[in-house]
Amino acid sequence: MTETVETTKIAWDRPQRGAYATYVAAAFGQMLLLMLRRQRIVLAAIITMLPVLVPLSMAFLSPSQFAEDGARVFTNTAEHVHLNMLAPLLALFFAAMLVGEELESQTIAYMLTRPIPRSAWVLGRFLAYFLVTSMILVASCALTFSACTALDKLSFEWEHVKLLLHYCGVSVFALAAYGALAAFLGATTRRPIIIGVIVLYGWQRIALLVPGIVDFLTIQRYTDALLPALATQRLNVEIQTVLGTFQKEIFMVSAGKAAIALGIIIAAFLAATTLAVRIREYSAARAIGG
Repeated sequence: MTETVETTKIAWDRPQRGAYATYVAAAFGQMLLLMLRRQRIVLAAIITMLPVLVPLSMAFLSPSQFAEDGARVFTNTAEHVHLNMLAPLLALFFAAMLVGEELESQTIAYMLTRPIPRSAWVLGRFLAYFLVTSMILVASCALTFSACTALDKLSFEWEHVKLLLHYCGVSVFALAAYGALAAFLGATTRRPIIIGVIVLYGWQRIALLVPGIVDFLTIQRYTDALLPALATQRLNVEIQTVLGTFQKEIFMVSAGKAAIALGIIIAAFLAATTLAVRIREYSAARAIGG
């Protein structure tokens, strides 16, 4: 009798492999509803749409019509604001809470009482984050592009639209990479947002300026390689500091290798997040006497 009960328990704890997509969809739907019901999404959307005001203010406040270079304004805004500022911010705002909220409220042991693969649970919640944040960031990028067409040298011609699509694609790729890192921080640390700000806005910025190949350990190193750029072997960038001026040699990475590297980063952090969920789940279960 005991053997029969144990066999039934093992069979229940190991769901059929063919149902994996169903488990991912269930976790995705649950997380999507939670994200859409929270007020933070309104705040995040408002902050993300603020760059649209930059070209609009230039168009209305410019002393002469078409005085500003719309293509340059859009390029600088897409690279420095959408890609390097808003993408990490959205990741910390949402992805860090995918697992972190359940751990902080100590409800993860109850959330995972169903026989669902932990990887499917993490992947489904991550896909919900990815969908919501991608829609917000792409909408902001598209509206910024539309506003920049009021300036000179930018229009809705196909060549310019391809530039918009290129930046939207890179921004979405960055959301996935930063989101995987933020999800891992949420599953392993108690203060994921604070640590994430230090890593993404502190250490990452410093690493990009330090001579050598330290910048290869940052996500921005690979997202920058996906941006429209001249095909060169290496560049020498002059950096000015209070101690003087020095040259930082930047080794170029092809777009293909950068995409592969980002894919590996995303997969590695999601796998590490799944492992952390399993460890923390068992620890919580033991703590409550499970």
